[in-house]
Amino acid sequence: MEAVSGESSFSRNSREQDEGRYTSGNLILWIAAIAVLIGLNFASWSFCMWVFGQPEHPMNYRLLTKLEKLDPIHGFLPFTAPRGKFNSAKDLYAQVYPFNETELRAYNGILKRYYLKNYIERDDVTFLSGEFLIESVQEMGPEDVFQHGIVIRARSTTFPDAIVDLALPSEVTPEEFVLPVGSVFRVEESQMCAALLNVERLMDTTMIFTVVPLVTKEPAGNSEEPPGSKTYDFGEKAVITVTTPEKIQIDPERWPISEEVEFIEENPVNRIEVEAEDKPIPVE
Repeated sequence: MEAVSGESSFSRNSREQDEGRYTSGNLILWIAAIAVLIGLNFASWSFCMWVFGQPEHPMNYRLLTKLEKLDPIHGFLPFTAPRGKFNSAKDLYAQVYPFNETELRAYNGILKRYYLKNYIERDDVTFLSGEFLIESVQEMGPEDVFQHGIVIRARSTTFPDAIVDLALPSEVTPEEFVLPVGSVFRVEESQMCAALLNVERLMDTTMIFTVVPLVTKEPAGNSEEPPGSKTYDFGEKAVITVTTPEKIQIDPERWPISEEVEFIEENPVNRIEVEAEDKPIPVE
């Protein structure tokens, strides 16, 4: 019988087949490993883009602030505030009324995103202005978006389906802040720049617009001093120094900030007081 030697064709073919299978197996493993690495790299890139691109999500905001990857929120001087459009309550209502729940949620997210990013490179900020009838004045606390200060809930004098929550954050909540229920106050335009942060639709189609002043700084007396905090005077017993907090309470999200209260109008606005004076009383 012929012995199988190292030079035999059988031995060479066997080795070549084994080496081919080994090489083929390694190639498949390398392709799989590279594909996994590419997938992980893409997932990591996508996650980073999502975190940095949407800081309004509570998890993203906590991560970015903890890592100090998000610039602190800051206020503006009257002449450095971002540009935008001043809207009446009626105009804002008409703008967001067609939104369904999904669209309104997305819109609210965009509003908060711009605020958290200090409106960098934005010239389309949505501002609210107009006259409003005060329904309540409430203090803000640790569970609120702004943990110190006052929030004024008021209803538009020209469009009753629109309610405003004017948040006035402050380093220390004033011990006294008295505004008569039913009195009228005005949300000024360029002197306040009340930016829209959230829209809440109630069951009766009423909408609550949460706004916060962007103008929270006053020019210094000279160039060597930093700008000071801006003081808003709503009345003799309603004065507050408004400051922009570097961070806000975003989890849990509490919108609107003010709580529902029973409103009794003390000073009716635009009532026709003499309507019944000259009208004859019908006799049955």
